[in-house]
Amino acid sequence: MRQPAGRSARRSGGERKPREERWAELIEVATQVFYEKGYDGASLQDIADRLGMLKGSLYYYIQSKEDLLFDVISSVHKDGLAVIRARAGVEGPPLFRLRSVIVGHVEHTCRNLVPTAVFLHELSALPLERRVEVLGSEHAYQGVFRDLIESAQQAGDVRSDLDPRLAALSVLGSTNWVYRWFRPGGSFTPEQIGAELAELTIRGIATEQGLGTV
Repeated sequence: MRQPAGRSARRSGGERKPREERWAELIEVATQVFYEKGYDGASLQDIADRLGMLKGSLYYYIQSKEDLLFDVISSVHKDGLAVIRARAGVEGPPLFRLRSVIVGHVEHTCRNLVPTAVFLHELSALPLERRVEVLGSEHAYQGVFRDLIESAQQAGDVRSDLDPRLAALSVLGSTNWVYRWFRPGGSFTPEQIGAELAELTIRGIATEQGLGTV
């Protein structure tokens, strides 16, 4: 069973670890409480009450509220990163794969609004060293976009005057903002939003040659 990210070195190897189902429930409930009340406004008592357990029982799983936020944030980041890495690994030219990554990122965001909101709102509540631990020193999530843009640029498919890092930040900034205005059951589906944002992005950075690859 996966050892939760914030629990390293807390218990000896011989002690019983929490059941995976209970840990998953804790993460889900904590995510919802942080979403509703914000990290500063939420308490471990709130989370324990929602789970129907004593507050003291939470300390079997975590050492502090900060540890729990770290585990929530890590879980959100890990899930999203798995989605875009899978999309980046499809066959095809880098610009084609970038389109796939953008669509996947947007669709994942639309279908995970609460975890996304907690990640984007509360990441800054963690100390810097713990934020780096989540994101990776090279910002792994951003790096998927940057590497594809850089590869497409080297192939002559993206304009040479663009900085890949700035372009990646621009793409992430615009696509991340979807969580603020998307409404399930509204006028636009996640698929429509992903496709249109990908189209706008690709047409904004691609050369004529690059447009022929997507």
